[in-house]
Amino acid sequence: MKRVAGFTLIELLVAMSLATLVSLLAYGGLQVAMGAWKAVDQRQREIEDNYLAQALLRRLLEGPEVVTLRDEEDVQQLAFRGDEEGVIFVSRLSTLDDSDQLYWVQLLQDKALSSEGQRWQLLMRYMPMMEMRAMDWKLLVDSLEHDGEQKVLLDDQPRSLRFAYLEQLTEGGSEWQSEWQQQQALPALIRITPARRKQGALAELVVAPRNMAYVVLSGK
Repeated sequence: MKRVAGFTLIELLVAMSLATLVSLLAYGGLQVAMGAWKAVDQRQREIEDNYLAQALLRRLLEGPEVVTLRDEEDVQQLAFRGDEEGVIFVSRLSTLDDSDQLYWVQLLQDKALSSEGQRWQLLMRYMPMMEMRAMDWKLLVDSLEHDGEQKVLLDDQPRSLRFAYLEQLTEGGSEWQSEWQQQQALPALIRITPARRKQGALAELVVAPRNMAYVVLSGK
């Protein structure tokens, strides 16, 4: 009697098991590939966001104007005040206003808790510069907070930023300062660095205010 060609039950079960195994391996490989693609895409977006933020920060920090004023103690000084956490200065904001209007500009940081822990924002507050009989920095900060416009320059940063200011010493040379208050001139350079470097954080940024560029060049 002639045997009819075909598959036995065992052969069919083995084939089905192998097909299932191949499908699982293919699905796992697809998941790994998709995860890698998402990670690369996220990193690319972080790089692009940081690049745009650096370009905007560079433009802002190049813009402080040389405006002198007197405070409540009758100390004449430049309209520029900075510490490690942020900086306030007078500038024209050509991207917002093409007139010659001067603005008070403040760069400051804010922190909040998220599912990933403590995260940081870099904010810009600004308002038109008004004439003052005597400069009150605390009142100015309060006015910027309550009456000024606000924009987020950097969001969801894993580390806070540190500002520093390069002083040209009278005896020659230069030195980085953590504060710039009651000064007669702009700092030669302004530096922004993450408190501790971490993936996703802004890279170090060093900018020469336009009105101090000649100092940097002559010091080379």
